[in-house]
Amino acid sequence: MSERTILVVDDNLDHARSVAALLVAHGRAARSAVSVREALDILDDDPSIVLVISDVRMPGVDGFDFMRVLRHRFPALPVVLMSGDPVTDDDVVPRDAEVLVKPLVLQRLLDAVARRL
Repeated sequence: MSERTILVVDDNLDHARSVAALLVAHGRAARSAVSVREALDILDDDPSIVLVISDVRMPGVDGFDFMRVLRHRFPALPVVLMSGDPVTDDDVVPRDAEVLVKPLVLQRLLDAVARRL
């Protein structure tokens, strides 16, 4: 049986890798992607992904739209979003979206992962 892996998606490569490293340091398998396209390629090829943690503010497809795509293509896959910018009335936030505020608080991140898994 393959390891249960968390995919961290953020257009800031350093942030994506840092969050993945924090998860690994706390006993979770994790990998990172720097775009929605790369994340979808990984999801298509890696059945061990059990959770996606995605930035909201990314070029091209934002995290809210990415979450909608994931719900359509991978309906059972849980998603946690993160953003350094506040969510505004202009954002069309998917129902049940959980958005963590950057900079991330480690315990809130770990709690969100535990809730989704």
